Amino acid sequence: MHILLQRLTTSEHGTFGVLIVDNQPCFVTLELPWKNNQSNVSCIPPGLYHTTKMYSSKFLKEVFVLHDVPGRDMIEFHIGNRIIDTHGCILLGMEYGLTDPSIVNSRIAFLDFMAIMPSEGFTLTINDTIVKEGVSWI
Repeated sequence: MHILLQRLTTSEHGTFGVLIVDNQPCFVTLELPWKNNQSNVSCIPPGLYHTTKMYSSKFLKEVFVLHDVPGRDMIEFHIGNRIIDTHGCILLGMEYGLTDPSIVNSRIAFLDFMAIMPSEGFTLTINDTIVKEGVSWI
């Protein structure tokens, strides 16, 4: 299974992308904008990351966590719709918000994501060849 997070656009409103599973776009993503990989205020650097499934004491459910992020830990895929929900993690949605910088149907996306990802974890490639930089909205 090949998992790619392709970042599409970034601005002060967040970094928006698409999660591609085996060459098929499956979910949209929302992360913080790039701020030098600072914990809780920045998205993570592009690269190749391994994940494992683990219980999140914050969300009281199983989530996938990225490992070997330089200077960071507990980067999770989780539910959330707006940049204030990310806490440096990756949010999943079914589509982008129509009226504001957000993603929608995050709970549905997260449950679908958890159902299709291999329970032993997966390798995630993050590519931030940004298509549109500094655009206020997609």
